[in-house]
Amino acid sequence: MTESATEWSGEHPGRRSWSVAASLLKGVGTGLVAGMASFVYNMSDLMAVNVDPTLLLVITMLSGVFAHLLSKTLRESIRVGLVGYFSGGATIVAAWIAPLWMVPYSSGAREILLPKLAGEAVTAAFLVFTATFFGAYLAAVIVEAYL
Repeated sequence: MTESATEWSGEHPGRRSWSVAASLLKGVGTGLVAGMASFVYNMSDLMAVNVDPTLLLVITMLSGVFAHLLSKTLRESIRVGLVGYFSGGATIVAAWIAPLWMVPYSSGAREILLPKLAGEAVTAAFLVFTATFFGAYLAAVIVEAYL
């Protein structure tokens, strides 16, 4: 029972930095796609094309599934899933409040609108994004464990 931490985790010390970098890249990629899909789902009344908003939830779910499928180990899968979740949540909030600085609002208008828009963004991120992204991610983990 004298196993070292690297033997237990299955990672070699030289490859750990590449593994972390790959996990960050995969997580940020899946998070950006899922975050933008959830943002557009919440703002579906602003879409120029008539597309069923449920399709956007499917894209968010597929991003959660891909967060698991793109990983080689469960440790990397958890890393990718968490990075994807936080980067997706940040994407939703950033996309929601970005018009305050893109449109020429006065500083007083920004101060009034920022708390309202930030609250709506966090609520949307929690209700829609968390349920669909983590639900699909955990379903993928459970299905792979069963198979």
